[in-house]
Amino acid sequence: METIQEEVLIARNNETGQVGAVTGLNEDGTPKMTDVKSAKLSDLVKFTKGQNPLEAFMSNFMRQCKNPTTFGFFKVPADRYESVGMAMADFIKDPETNAEILKEFKVEQPSVEKTQSETMSEPQPEAKTAVAPETPGGKLSAIDESKIDWSNIKQKWGIDKNAIDPKDLTEMLHNRKSKLMTLNADYFGEKFDIEARLSFQTNPDGNVTVKPHFIRTEPDLSQEFCGVKFTKEDKEMLKNTGNLGRVVEITDANGNKIPSFVSIDRMTHELQASPANVYIHDKISQTDLSPKEIAILKSGKQLPIEFTDAKGATYHVVLQYSAAEQKVEFVPRPCRLENIQKQEEVKKENHTETLNNGAKEQEKKQSWTLEDGSIKPIGKWKNVHFTDQQKADYAAGKTVKVEGYIDKQGKESTVYVKFDPVKGRPFPHSTNPDEAQSIKPAVESETQFAVNNEGKTNEATKNVNEPLQKGQTAPKDEEQQKQQRKPKGPKI
Repeated sequence: METIQEEVLIARNNETGQVGAVTGLNEDGTPKMTDVKSAKLSDLVKFTKGQNPLEAFMSNFMRQCKNPTTFGFFKVPADRYESVGMAMADFIKDPETNAEILKEFKVEQPSVEKTQSETMSEPQPEAKTAVAPETPGGKLSAIDESKIDWSNIKQKWGIDKNAIDPKDLTEMLHNRKSKLMTLNADYFGEKFDIEARLSFQTNPDGNVTVKPHFIRTEPDLSQEFCGVKFTKEDKEMLKNTGNLGRVVEITDANGNKIPSFVSIDRMTHELQASPANVYIHDKISQTDLSPKEIAILKSGKQLPIEFTDAKGATYHVVLQYSAAEQKVEFVPRPCRLENIQKQEEVKKENHTETLNNGAKEQEKKQSWTLEDGSIKPIGKWKNVHFTDQQKADYAAGKTVKVEGYIDKQGKESTVYVKFDPVKGRPFPHSTNPDEAQSIKPAVESETQFAVNNEGKTNEATKNVNEPLQKGQTAPKDEEQQKQQRKPKGPKI
């Protein structure tokens, strides 16, 4: 007979450095801690290895404790607590130095974010159209309500029949699950508020008890599930849609191979299988299903369809059989393959556009450079041809003074042209960029270039309406002087 392995927790207050064995939780959600060396094993909170209550304990701690990151938790085998626990306590006092040693014993804290709840916005099929799973021996019969041990459920989980919504109770009596409920569970003499979905299960003695489905951080898809090893495509499908999208053979507790659907419960993140030989009605609300459409649902695939509800309103929906809900579900919009594929197409288009724009920009830059990245020689700038010396200077990255350049106003001017490595092309300047930092630039064409090409003005020329000539920095004649003296508005 296999020995049941139990674990206990040792906690560390990261602010005070206090290390202690965990005996429960305080009212404020912080762990009750006692001295590791003097603690009695019987007083400590114990968990069966791999058991859900440990996850429930941690989730409860995360919800109640105001500053959960203040504490770190480490699990120790209960049967070796007296020998291992003492040594572990010393290691835990300095977790950073002993991180490698403590890695295998550290308890990862679950996320405090609210887990995903019901996301379906479309109406659910009416109760009379709900599908029920079948086993090779026939349909699963409804739970015998008279066999439910409510007193035991009340004592263990802190809920009674009146606390369960009638709709949820109907679902549970038909071998399905309730929505998320808050249980006041009794673990080791401590009461914990835990969120879970509930289903009924019939024990060998015939009595019916509650089976809680606790919230998990995420399903572990890297391990085999009931004899099924998921492919990369399977994992992506489960993560994106919540359903495997095909029928697989799972191995039950008796070693039987059963064709089944596999889904992730969107509320608890629990991985669940359901026999695939289901009966699906040919009508859901006011919508008729053809034999071909029923076959698609029985294959586990998604079925896009125009759905008409009891009020006559029509929607575009996607149907799929969910092993987690054990019935045909309305697939949430983010989980529909048609929407996922559209998003992928948009991503590809945006990526392609980005690459194309980058290629065009690179092509523009490359048109001014050689294959080795050096500056490509040019023979002229606009309408002015370069001398051999100017060509050589430009290719060497030097500034070339270009005289006789015709500006945008049709006036002759002087500009300085130099290759700009940032822009990847030649760039004109009104002054010599090599001398700009050390020598005051000549004004030969500086004012003309700024006014005619860049739309700038200065005090002397702000009212001159004609383009400036080469070297001009002020009104050139009496006529332009009059323009300067012309009043701008009424005299005050």
